[in-house]
Amino acid sequence: MKNINTKQYWEERFMTGDWEEKGGENQTKQFAESQIKYIELCSNFSGTILDFGCGLGDAMPIYHKAFPDAKLVGIDISEQAIQKCKRKYDSIASFISGDHNSVPNVDVIIASNVFEHLTDDVLIATHLLKKCKQLMIIVPFREQKPLSSEHVNTYAENYFRHIADYKYKIFSSRGWSQYGINLIYHVYFKNILRPLFGKQIVKRAKQIMYIFNTQV
Repeated sequence: MKNINTKQYWEERFMTGDWEEKGGENQTKQFAESQIKYIELCSNFSGTILDFGCGLGDAMPIYHKAFPDAKLVGIDISEQAIQKCKRKYDSIASFISGDHNSVPNVDVIIASNVFEHLTDDVLIATHLLKKCKQLMIIVPFREQKPLSSEHVNTYAENYFRHIADYKYKIFSSRGWSQYGINLIYHVYFKNILRPLFGKQIVKRAKQIMYIFNTQV
């Protein structure tokens, strides 16, 4: 399977505004809002939190509100994205253009909905573990096929067990799961009809957060 997630691909999406037009900014906010209650940091945490694959930085206001004393850093492979990040959120965070090799030593790394796009996800996770005291990787949980055209990996509970120990949490997340009337109609109601037409029952989409604790 060819991975379309090249640097050029993401530069194009952010340069043309395709990311914004397709709701990427709002999705990032919804992901952060759903995940924040599972992040095991106290509200007065004063270390450095790095958002790996930060996109347009729209998780930063949520992190800043939850951890006002923390230093926030965002990194993304897209230079176009980082330019927009700086214009939008320069007052609350700093931003770096680069890949995992550009990640500095920090206290916490959050990688929200990034690893499913990465061909070398295990190697990158191993590298990031050397750069922080706590690594949180959040991805779709047991994503049903066919996968999104941008997704190249599927994740279950034991996916990273061979590289390090971790805890995990599985939860529904706005931005990924169906909610409200969409949940009732597209999942529950349609599941009544799907067997009648020989179609597979659809499960409500969830996410998994892997929480690694280590030392630099």
